[in-house]
Amino acid sequence: MNKLKIIFLAVLAVTMVTIISCGKEESTNDNQDAYDTADGVRGARLYDHALNELGITGKVANEKSNFYRCKSCHSWDLLGSSGVAVSQTGSATKPAAALVDLMEVRANDDIDEIFEHIMATDGPSFDTFDENHQNEMPAWGTILSEDDAWDLVKFIKETAHDVSEFYDMDISSGQAVFSNIGKGGDAAAGLTAYNANCKSCHGADGTQINIYCQDEYLGDMFRNDPHEIQHKAIWGMPNDVEHIAAGCADAGMMPAQNITDQDIRDMMVMGQDESAFPGAE
Repeated sequence: MNKLKIIFLAVLAVTMVTIISCGKEESTNDNQDAYDTADGVRGARLYDHALNELGITGKVANEKSNFYRCKSCHSWDLLGSSGVAVSQTGSATKPAAALVDLMEVRANDDIDEIFEHIMATDGPSFDTFDENHQNEMPAWGTILSEDDAWDLVKFIKETAHDVSEFYDMDISSGQAVFSNIGKGGDAAAGLTAYNANCKSCHGADGTQINIYCQDEYLGDMFRNDPHEIQHKAIWGMPNDVEHIAAGCADAGMMPAQNITDQDIRDMMVMGQDESAFPGAE
């Protein structure tokens, strides 16, 4: 009798483990399917400015939107305080640089962990902005849909660039100093790519658009903001609601471009020529 009981319990235990394992496998497969069909390019625009990409408006969207932009904390390079945002401290208009390095997250966390972190609901909500918690990650789970979150996961895990492939950066002084901008690029090839994809909007010398209406031309960005160039040059940007509302005639959305990473490097080298691509000053 005891032997039968032991055998029964053993079989029951194996059965339960099998059921639980199957449940986990099914959940993982569902998440893998959601990840596989996610759009990393849309994720790039959500990372840039989720409120504008989703068309969310209101007081917080207009006045506190920097606190609801992934790039505001984690920066265009995803490195947070370990990258170009090394000197960024919190203020009334911008959050402090995140201590979390998303490139490390990309390397070490699986898609489920990243998704769950994005969909957390314990941070500041959109409707009740709390300045005492403005440096915390927003409660994206109350703002984003699951599809939005998976697009962000796809961007972080796969689509986003490793910016070390585009330039060198030294932050030892407490400020980002760029060098070797456009690693392995060719200026002539960059001009060909630029004329085919960018010239019609930015002009032959990059001065047709006063970027953000803040006296900044494309040449300034090539030389001073390669961390932003590498993001927007290929994935574009959502509609620039804040600068449009401020009366900027040059603000607006930028569509994703049909260019390669090598095209970006080539254009970065091209943009170092201050005569061909002058700055606003």
